[in-house]
Amino acid sequence: MNSTTTAKPKIIAIPFAGGNKYSFNKIEKEMSPGFEWITLELPGRGDRFTEPLLDNLPDMVDDLFVKIRQHIIKEEYLLLGHSMGCLLGYELMKKLRENNLKLPLCTFFLGRGAPEHNRFKNKKSALPQELFWDEIKKMGGMPNDFFDQKDLLEIFYPILKNDFRAIENYNYFKMDKPFSIPMNIIMGNEEIGEQAEKTSIKEMKDWGNETDADCTFEILEGNHFFIHEKSKIIAQKMMQSISQIV
Repeated sequence: MNSTTTAKPKIIAIPFAGGNKYSFNKIEKEMSPGFEWITLELPGRGDRFTEPLLDNLPDMVDDLFVKIRQHIIKEEYLLLGHSMGCLLGYELMKKLRENNLKLPLCTFFLGRGAPEHNRFKNKKSALPQELFWDEIKKMGGMPNDFFDQKDLLEIFYPILKNDFRAIENYNYFKMDKPFSIPMNIIMGNEEIGEQAEKTSIKEMKDWGNETDADCTFEILEGNHFFIHEKSKIIAQKMMQSISQIV
């Protein structure tokens, strides 16, 4: 990192569907003290649990836009998103550019193909509650005993159902001009494939259409929530990426 830099560069993170400010704790703990970590939290969860849920991505992006502005006035930052957080991060960058605000030094988008691909043959948000939880369980990321706790399921069901509805109704609009920001795309090997609920290699690599800067691709071992088991690797990659730019 450049010795002339006085302020800590920031990692600004946007969680997956149903996520909150604790969603990236494992990665955050692997970061050196030279970085400041901020996880943006949507209404209806965590510290914002009493606020009404937002049921579409544009409204979610507007909310995140208000929250991120205070954090990007001076310090440089990296933008991290996982799954739904990738779509939100991508659309948030569009809004930041439209408003002539500081864009991230680079991005790390994890666990999702390029935004132009939004295929959902079977919409999870339309499933009855029992079948919905069956699908969530298949994705991994939650301990098995979570699904035995009815009180928790009742709390999280409307949040997750709402987030999946927002993702499934997302409309992609191609930019007139791509970003000029390095992008790093990482996915778990178990979520790569040609099946309806998986992401193809092409869908992953089409993130390269969204920037005219470098776009790197990597597949790590794990399912959709490989971020938990590979937290140290992800943290190291982010720190290295920033050090090469700042």
